[in-house]
Amino acid sequence: MRRRNAKAVHTTTTTTPSKPTNSALASSSPLPEPFDNTPASAFQSSGSTDACPKFISNLLSNPTFKSCYPLSMMLQSSTGFFQAEKSLLSIVRVLDATCKADSSSCATFLDQAATNLTMAGNCKTEVEQNQTLVLQAYDGLVAYKTLYAATCLQDPSSSQYCFANAVTNLNTPSDAYLYFLPYGLALPGSSNPSCSWCTQQTMDIYYSASADRSSPVAGVYQAAARQVNTLCGPNYVNGTLPPASSGVIAVRPAIYTTTLAALCATLVILVSAL
Repeated sequence: MRRRNAKAVHTTTTTTPSKPTNSALASSSPLPEPFDNTPASAFQSSGSTDACPKFISNLLSNPTFKSCYPLSMMLQSSTGFFQAEKSLLSIVRVLDATCKADSSSCATFLDQAATNLTMAGNCKTEVEQNQTLVLQAYDGLVAYKTLYAATCLQDPSSSQYCFANAVTNLNTPSDAYLYFLPYGLALPGSSNPSCSWCTQQTMDIYYSASADRSSPVAGVYQAAARQVNTLCGPNYVNGTLPPASSGVIAVRPAIYTTTLAALCATLVILVSAL
């Protein structure tokens, strides 16, 4: 009997590389940084030396500064942070990084940096000339402790960061305005913050911070509290300032405050529209 030739059958499997998911891209992309699209020379006033740009560059590259990863230095200055606010996953990743820092030691470091910034030989000339970017940097330093407490606050009912919900929830876009109060920027009259646990607790953080009358939030807290109480009911939040612990109420230069308030409003509107 003749044996039939058996032909081997070869099977070829083709594998198509999978595209990275949005989650993978978000988790692998670099974290936002302060003043990421701002050259050092932009911190120099006309006619002054390069001392201020050098001070800012040294500060931003300082290992302690980087370990603190202060969100307060990015909220007004970082393009990467603005992009991160468009995605819940991305902004939570940023918050996880900033909230793991030792806020007590970081506040001490950043407060000293704010003092150093205003000294002759650093950025005193720019501060006296109301140089916008330098004032942004200064306000970001002094607002650290208050904004750390506010942005790291988590709603116990959802275990979600209040800040993350504020900047990504299109149903309550006005909640994002609350996070500009620590810079001394007034709550826009047309805004309608939600009557929520997060709003109450965030305003309570600002109430406590206002005991330091030199804190920028002390100058805008009462007006914001009146606005919230008008929407949510009398005494929903503390309507007056707490007993003063130190200092006098800080007053920002009028032109700077007005211009920056308009900028912040524009940024929040853009975020909520995406």
